[in-house]
Amino acid sequence: MVVVLYMKCISLMNENRTIYSRFREVAWRRPDAPAIVGDGFNVSFSELLAMADEYAAGIRLSPPRTAGIVMKYGPRQIAAMLGVLKPGGAYVPAEPSLPARRIVYMMRQAGASPVITDSFVPGKGKTAPADESKPGDAAYILYTSGTSGRPKGVIVENHSVVNYAEAFEVEFGVGPGDVMLQYSVCSFDIFVEEVFATLLNGAALAIPSAEVHDGPVAGLMDFAARHGVTILDGFPYLLAELNKLPALPPTVRLIISGGDVLRESFITNLRRSGARIYNTYGPSETTVCSNYF
Repeated sequence: MVVVLYMKCISLMNENRTIYSRFREVAWRRPDAPAIVGDGFNVSFSELLAMADEYAAGIRLSPPRTAGIVMKYGPRQIAAMLGVLKPGGAYVPAEPSLPARRIVYMMRQAGASPVITDSFVPGKGKTAPADESKPGDAAYILYTSGTSGRPKGVIVENHSVVNYAEAFEVEFGVGPGDVMLQYSVCSFDIFVEEVFATLLNGAALAIPSAEVHDGPVAGLMDFAARHGVTILDGFPYLLAELNKLPALPPTVRLIISGGDVLRESFITNLRRSGARIYNTYGPSETTVCSNYF
């Protein structure tokens, strides 16, 4: 049986919610709860909210109100995204490892200004702008390769992401106490699922270092065990690698695959782990995922 997530999104639509305002509500309710964890850091929701406001205070958006984010993975990258969203902007993500020519093309086509990098200085001590985000505002622009070979931007609005986060909560039971492994690159929409379907529901995000991320999958699972990861989300090739391990961390309760064909041979051992496994599908235009099994 295939369940269509899109229908659940419609029924849960709340036009008064945006990504930033929903995150702020969670931060007010759970200020001391962990929002982002990793080796050597533990950022609470209130701390992440303060970091986001610092970025918002240092950003000056101009039409079309888009800002590029080319940063290494970590709490400041997430704070920068929230900082762009607060004054009603949309962020355009790119990995620093991408060819410079591709990054420049994406940022120019999206009219991204400023482009925030790790050297960007947040507006510490400055008054952060008011929350001007609106449900119908663009939240982000993801660039896909496209059939022409040139990257093509897909624009997704705030209310669509909030709807998706709410549907994610209903279908997968994600909430306080859960920890999602952040593994996907920021230019793929799985990243949106990892970050916002987690934080907007009061769960925590576990971000490994580049060395752990790019190293053997056994080391990645050691990281997951250290931080009590409960949810693994990724492309089928990640599941195929996990399937070779003798066991997963006992805290893992949910495994989500998306972005390509999930073959039975990829999960023969994972099915014995006790974790629930989902095969999901959806183009970026449908806000990450439109159906699952």
